[in-house]
Amino acid sequence: MDSSISEMPQLPSFFVFLASLFFLLMLFKYWKKSQAKGLSKLPPGPKQLPIIGNLHQLIGALPHHAVTDLCNKHGPVMKLQLGELFAVIISSPEAAKEVLKTSEIRFAQRPEVYAVEIMAYDHSSIVFAPYNEYWRQLRKISVMELLSANRVRSFRLMREEEVWNLVEFIASSEGHTINLSDKIYTMTNDVVSRAAFGNKCKYQHEFTLLLGEIILLAGGFNIADLYPSLTFLRSMSGMKPALMKIQNKIDEILQDIVREHKLKREASIKGFGRLGEDEEDLLDTLLNYEGANKHEFHLTTDQIKAVIM
Repeated sequence: MDSSISEMPQLPSFFVFLASLFFLLMLFKYWKKSQAKGLSKLPPGPKQLPIIGNLHQLIGALPHHAVTDLCNKHGPVMKLQLGELFAVIISSPEAAKEVLKTSEIRFAQRPEVYAVEIMAYDHSSIVFAPYNEYWRQLRKISVMELLSANRVRSFRLMREEEVWNLVEFIASSEGHTINLSDKIYTMTNDVVSRAAFGNKCKYQHEFTLLLGEIILLAGGFNIADLYPSLTFLRSMSGMKPALMKIQNKIDEILQDIVREHKLKREASIKGFGRLGEDEEDLLDTLLNYEGANKHEFHLTTDQIKAVIM
């Protein structure tokens, strides 16, 4: 009798456990059903685990090799679940043509990446901006002005000078070991810096190191991007403070470069009028679109910094 009485209080807990288990099972069943409805038209792919999807199949130093193996098994158009997100992998020329040319507009949107949101001034660069009127205007400026045939030809002497500097360095290093990859990388940065800013940037070494840090931080899978609804992961992963620190340093550099260009332009206007097209670098061209000007399309300073970066 005593033992039966002692067991009586356990019954409600047992029923609560059963009810909770039943509720979770029904919730999981409903989730699976809703997933099936939404994904019925998606291409085939490997089976995914709850919560993580196919992330476990990409673990390792060479995830692109793992993706290649999966494509060989599931076909040239394959679906992967990466956390909360779904990705469609294209691995054949025919499918790539369909996506990049035939149906270009349908696939023009870009995923929102947290590192890009911070580093590219809220997706303001032409590479990461969403497909909208802002991006179309940036593309127009790039095609018609920044990368026009005349503009590219105007940089010819500068490119030849930097290549000649590299050749002279190699010739003067006879009998010594040199890191050619590093020298080519430096030469490329010098060319880009002179085209963008008119001369070699005094912050170039620091700027290059900061960009390298960004690549290390933003490369690979970021847990905050795979689970965008869980915004607290941005701080927990340590990504946010690290990116903000680098972004603040880069912004100081770009802000100083922009300030110097504005002072140069003001001095030129007071003395000789506006800079001629052959005197303008890429940053000068973008500054023509800042604030009140003859163009209908305007750029903010932050947007200019995002494009030039």
